[in-house]
Amino acid sequence: MNKNESPSVSQGTNSQISLAWFSLIAGKICLGQKPTSDTYARLKGLGVTHLATVQTGEEDAPIIRDGAKAAGLEWIWLPFLHPSADSPTDDVHLHQYLHELSQMLTEGASVYLHCYGSQHRCSLLFYALCHYCRVPSNSAYSALHSFGASSANGLSRGELQWAAELGHTAP
Repeated sequence: MNKNESPSVSQGTNSQISLAWFSLIAGKICLGQKPTSDTYARLKGLGVTHLATVQTGEEDAPIIRDGAKAAGLEWIWLPFLHPSADSPTDDVHLHQYLHELSQMLTEGASVYLHCYGSQHRCSLLFYALCHYCRVPSNSAYSALHSFGASSANGLSRGELQWAAELGHTAP
């Protein structure tokens, strides 16, 4: 497992997309911002094969699905409410998400994992996925940190413990 930088692609005059990949199993995964209508084709051009949306239906998931499919990307929806939410997502669903993501990676997928804004939920899910794949905690935390300080530093110790346990207890 390792982190690979992908080249930036121009996105208009002032912005760029740059993906920091982390190799896991036989595939690779990165964390990113919620895609917009003008980024799907650029993501595909950067080697993304699967777009994994960690959002609820109220957070534009159907719009993202349509954009991904129109660009020729595989799309998976992982509706996930934070564990501290009034109605958190059941662990059984989260375990299924971890299984589906690991299966994609086993098949060599290049997965772009995103949530709505802060990358909080996708960071938690990535950390849980690392544990599901039996990556040691210190390596999983380093991998999370490789996506940027906000990905790792924005999570509390309790959240990291919750995500690690989620990954370890998944069947």
